[in-house]
Amino acid sequence: MLRVPAPGADLAAPVPLAPETARYVTVVRRLEAGAAVLLFDGRGREVEAVLEREGERWTARPSGPVREGRRGGGVTLCYGLPKGDKLDDVLRQVTELGVEGVLVVACERSVVRLDADRAEKRRERWTRVVAEAARQCGRADTPEIEGPLAIDAALDATGAMATRLVLHPEGGAPLASAALDAPVAVFIGPEGGFAPGELARLALAGVQRVSLGGLVLRTETAAVVGPALVLHRLGVL
Repeated sequence: MLRVPAPGADLAAPVPLAPETARYVTVVRRLEAGAAVLLFDGRGREVEAVLEREGERWTARPSGPVREGRRGGGVTLCYGLPKGDKLDDVLRQVTELGVEGVLVVACERSVVRLDADRAEKRRERWTRVVAEAARQCGRADTPEIEGPLAIDAALDATGAMATRLVLHPEGGAPLASAALDAPVAVFIGPEGGFAPGELARLALAGVQRVSLGGLVLRTETAAVVGPALVLHRLGVL
């Protein structure tokens, strides 16, 4: 059954499909009125529904009880804003793994600088990316995305988390030996890593420095491998 995102919708009532969603369902997937789909609201709930059409307007009418779906949880990725489309790829993969949230951090060594308008457009795109990844992997929720934030704001946002880690190739204990209690925040720097001053602020805030071994990973690799290993340690994966 095709999974259809309906972010924030009331799944107990008929749900109008957004134009881009309707196009995907009816043009790309070639479903017609009367077809059964599975709606999910991005907050962890889902419901079986039937497609209905009135002119150019498509609606999904619930045909069963609203239920709790599969969720991510336990880990928030705090990721230094990288260049290009690396973040899109990372978001897809960490959504599939089960990361609960992503804080995008504007670091000293981040090549990309976003003004308010560009940041809003990027967040809209990132939201679409995680919704599509959730549809594909079977999650009923989507990771919450915040930022870009300054590193001090990211530290404030994660201050109540039980465990906070920063992955760094030098000077840290192996991740496998770190004590972990959920929820966990995992900090990953951009290309070139965190600047010395940022590492000092992380240490002052009590963030544990850990490593993945002797090899230096690309930022987009570490941003997937680090949370995956933590999720495995927590029993989510």
